[in-house]
Amino acid sequence: MDPSFSYFLNFPHFNPMLFQNCYAPNYSSLPSPLIPYIKEETLVKADKSKYQRTWSKLQVEDVFNLSIQYCQNNNKALEDLTLNDFGIISIGLTQSPEQVMLKVKEIVANGTLRPGKWSQAEDDMLIELIKRYGPKWGKIAGLLNAEVHNRLSIRNSKTCKERWNNYLNPNINRGPWTEEEDIILLEGFLRHNNKWSVIAKLVPGRIEGLVKNRIKSLIHKLEHELDDKDSVFDKIKAKIDLKKTFQTRFSVGSVNILNDKEI
Repeated sequence: MDPSFSYFLNFPHFNPMLFQNCYAPNYSSLPSPLIPYIKEETLVKADKSKYQRTWSKLQVEDVFNLSIQYCQNNNKALEDLTLNDFGIISIGLTQSPEQVMLKVKEIVANGTLRPGKWSQAEDDMLIELIKRYGPKWGKIAGLLNAEVHNRLSIRNSKTCKERWNNYLNPNINRGPWTEEEDIILLEGFLRHNNKWSVIAKLVPGRIEGLVKNRIKSLIHKLEHELDDKDSVFDKIKAKIDLKKTFQTRFSVGSVNILNDKEI
C-alpha cells in the first residue's frame, strides 16, 4: 500500500468509519420536540395495545356498498366475485381481501348486514345435522359451511354450539320463573358468585344468559326493598330465608287443609 495513502486512512477526520463513536450524533440530550420519531414510535405502540373489532357497523355497510358498486361497474354478480376482485375492493381498507370476501359472502348468505345473523336455511340444516350426528360441532360446522356457504369458513364449532344451546334447543325453558328457581339461583350466587354457567346447571332447562339476567334482576329488586345498611350478600340471605319460611308455612297450611277435608 502506498505509505501516503496509509497515512491518510489513519486520521479520523478523513476516515470517520474508524471512529464511529466520535461522530455519531447524540440525540439523548435533545429536547423531545426535536425527536419526532420517538413520539411516533410511542403512538404506534399505544394504538396496537388497544383492542379493535375487525368490523364495525359502518365498515360493514361501506364494504357492502363498495362491492355493489364494483359489481355494477364490472357487470358482475356478488356471488361470482373472486379473491382477485376483493383484492381491488379492499384497496384502502384496513381489512385484508380474504376478510372482505368472507364478510360479503356472509352478508349474501344471511341476507342481512347484521354480523353473525343466522338464516332460516342455516337453522333448519343445523337442527337436521344435530339429529343426525349429535353434538359433533366441528363436523357440523364443516358440513354447514360446505352446503350453505360454498365451503367458506363462515361458521365454526363455537358459533354452532352457541346457536343450538341458546336459541334452537327445544328443551330451553323460557317460561316464568318459579319461587323455587329463584331460591336456587340466589343460593347458587352466594356459593359461586358470577359463575353463570355453573349456576345454570342447577336449574335444568334454563340457559346461561337467562340465569344471569334473572339473578341481576333479583339483586336489583333487593337493593330497593331492604335496609341500605346491609351488604348485598346479607340482603340475599335474608331474601332466601324469607322465601323458605313462606314456602314452609304454605306447605304446612296445605297439609292441614287436606287433613281437614279427609276428616
